[in-house]
Amino acid sequence: MKNPTQEELLGYVLGALDAQEHRDLQTSIDQNPEIEDRLLQIKASLVPLDALETSGPRVGLARRTCEAVANWQNSQSESGTLSPADLSVLGPSIEDIVSGEFRSDEPCGRPKRTVRLRVTERLLTPSSWSIPDVLVGMALVAVCAGILFPTISYTRTSSRIVACQDNLRKVGVAMMNYSDINEGEFVAIPPSGNLAASGCYAPILKDAGLVEEDSIFSCAGIAATDSPVHIPSRNQIEAAKHQQEIANFQKKMGGHYGYTIGYCEGNKYVTPRYMGRSNVVLLADQPSVDLAGHRSANHNGRGQNCLFEDGRVLFVKGHSYAGDALFLNDYGIVAPGSNARDNVIAPSHLTVQARVLAQ
Repeated sequence: MKNPTQEELLGYVLGALDAQEHRDLQTSIDQNPEIEDRLLQIKASLVPLDALETSGPRVGLARRTCEAVANWQNSQSESGTLSPADLSVLGPSIEDIVSGEFRSDEPCGRPKRTVRLRVTERLLTPSSWSIPDVLVGMALVAVCAGILFPTISYTRTSSRIVACQDNLRKVGVAMMNYSDINEGEFVAIPPSGNLAASGCYAPILKDAGLVEEDSIFSCAGIAATDSPVHIPSRNQIEAAKHQQEIANFQKKMGGHYGYTIGYCEGNKYVTPRYMGRSNVVLLADQPSVDLAGHRSANHNGRGQNCLFEDGRVLFVKGHSYAGDALFLNDYGIVAPGSNARDNVIAPSHLTVQARVLAQ
């Protein structure tokens, strides 16, 4: 797939391609920056859909519509602008025609006007719409809105999940390259100093020249009102003197993602390393303290994208995968795992001191 069509790129953004098509297109994107630019333009064109955020039609919409129309009719009648008697000059109502009660008063010898002619006159005269006509029309609009808006909302949500997966996959490539350089070890959280927090993986990857753009540490599921991700450099963090400044760096340096904090063997802390396992999560959307199981709020609490040790990216609903909690260890706390199979994704600011005290 060297030169994908616009439809194929849109399918990629919306997650509509099958696995093989997705892999082929991903290869083309990695090899051709122009295709990636086209992909970014498509993603940017979906931004206006944010205004259509809805979870469905509001309860009681039909009732409120009927009440509003009835109030308008009463106010028009009371003000003398339009009385029920005035409506008769507009011709017979739809109910009269359908029931057969309408009769023409044309003189003898002249053909009577047919029902077809009268209906046509009413349809072509904007002011001749009856209250039932208006209510039926508004009900149809409400039904269409109830069908269309959730579909658009679902499509927009899916496109954000895919965009987030693209960034997480790029971070994964950088992490794999780092492990190749460092004898299979992933980024180790320093035992002390300003970098001694879980989010240190991002500035360390940048310092190693494996990541150039801060934007790959951002999740498209985060509200557009949030500030763009800015990853401080390793030198900036290490040079910070004031505790407030250090805490601010530690909170931001992991971007929108959380990183695994390894596990303990007895009293020894073990740095995570590459073993190619398909069920061990390396990075994921950042956890939240406000949701059950500390699951991520990046995608409105629907779930989180997870980068696995073998490079696979998957959207996981809930807060566990294959029976293992993503953000808590076997003791139910945010701390290193109790064994190699107990994996924990921690927020950026979690320090080494907090990990030791938790154990």
